[in-house]
Amino acid sequence: MNKKIFPLMAAAAMMLLTACYHDKHEFTPNEFDGKPVGYVAPQLLWEDEADAAAIGSINALSFQVQGANGVSQARSFSSIEESADWLQQLPAGEYDILVTADMDEPSGYVLTATGTPAENMLTPTSVSLKDAASSPRPSWYAVTHVTIREEEITVAQFKLQRLLPTLTINVTGVPAGTTVAIAVEQVAESVLLTEKDANGRYGVIQSAETKADFGLLSPAADDATVLRLDGKRLMPTAASQSRSLLRITTTEADGNVLVSTADCPRMELGRYYTLDFQYAALAPYMRFEAMTISDWQEGWTISGEILNPTNK
Repeated sequence: MNKKIFPLMAAAAMMLLTACYHDKHEFTPNEFDGKPVGYVAPQLLWEDEADAAAIGSINALSFQVQGANGVSQARSFSSIEESADWLQQLPAGEYDILVTADMDEPSGYVLTATGTPAENMLTPTSVSLKDAASSPRPSWYAVTHVTIREEEITVAQFKLQRLLPTLTINVTGVPAGTTVAIAVEQVAESVLLTEKDANGRYGVIQSAETKADFGLLSPAADDATVLRLDGKRLMPTAASQSRSLLRITTTEADGNVLVSTADCPRMELGRYYTLDFQYAALAPYMRFEAMTISDWQEGWTISGEILNPTNK
């Protein structure tokens, strides 16, 4: 179920916008050489209603507007509240709009817009991370299409989609003096935000790969025999790969090193993944399978049979 950011105010806000427009449009300067114009106002929704708690922390909101008539506009805001007052004048016509939330360079994201529009009017825009293992703050994005009509206000609805998957790892029963390090391989370098995937959802994971090396796991606060990777955000599994691959490097107190491969299900956009296993189950190759926890959460458990890597 989608939850609007201002669910009880939408109708009242629309009435207020319309009243303000009719009060002011006669002396609002036409920014487009006298062409027939209308207005667009944003209305933000959450794809996952649990994200609504982030409303107060979002401080980098950007809109990219591109029309079939060649008109383009870009606006940025420091809060969702500030963006709610935005009323953008545009010539009548068809437009596509991309919005990103907290997907900014100071947070570790890199947005690249280049090439010729394909599926819509927007310049193809992709996002990558400055550092694949930086685990930046959460971010969201959405694309919508609007028709601007003369002397009308059009409310553009955006269903904000979470970009990065989140990975948690728990290793239990770890002997004293033993360390465990994790690196996630076959991670996508980027995601194309402005095109749809095979399911009709905006956000196409790209095939180019990189590695996210998270280093040593940390002891749990209440149990030193449990080592954790606690909620790290990273890019999803590369489109060229059918599964995720984790390299687990264990160094025992006597200096003995074991490198294990954890063959896991794919990580997709915006989902939560938890990998749990016993230290005693470590082997050179382990295959994990998915267990659905909720629409957005998935647990990975060892399959029970240690398979030969050549028979994956």
